Amino acid sequence: MDIQKKIDRLDDEHIAFRKKVSEYEWDYQDMRREARNVSERMSESILSFCRNNPDSIPTYELHQLEDNREEFERQIRHFEDRLQETYQEENRIYNQSVAELEKEKRKTRKTCQAENCFRSYLEGS
Repeated sequence: MDIQKKIDRLDDEHIAFRKKVSEYEWDYQDMRREARNVSERMSESILSFCRNNPDSIPTYELHQLEDNREEFERQIRHFEDRLQETYQEENRIYNQSVAELEKEKRKTRKTCQAENCFRSYLEGS
């Protein structure tokens, strides 16, 4: 396989990877939206409880809501960190591979030029 085909294949793989990660980002957005919906439903339930029971403070429910929010934030940070690390690692590998192929391409081009030059020299002799 010639070097340009290798570079093209590498580009295709890079694009496919980005597409797959993009799907994960959509899942992430769905997860955030669902968490927000759950949080809003819990808040509405707590507010309704407070309206119906003005003498009572739902401390357990408030703590549970806060704990859930904190856990969700931890999960979000962990996911975002993993996603960023994945992007960086893939970019590093991609850039390194392209650089190696470009270097090989230049080396091959120089070899071909030297061979052509030598061939011309021999033909001229």
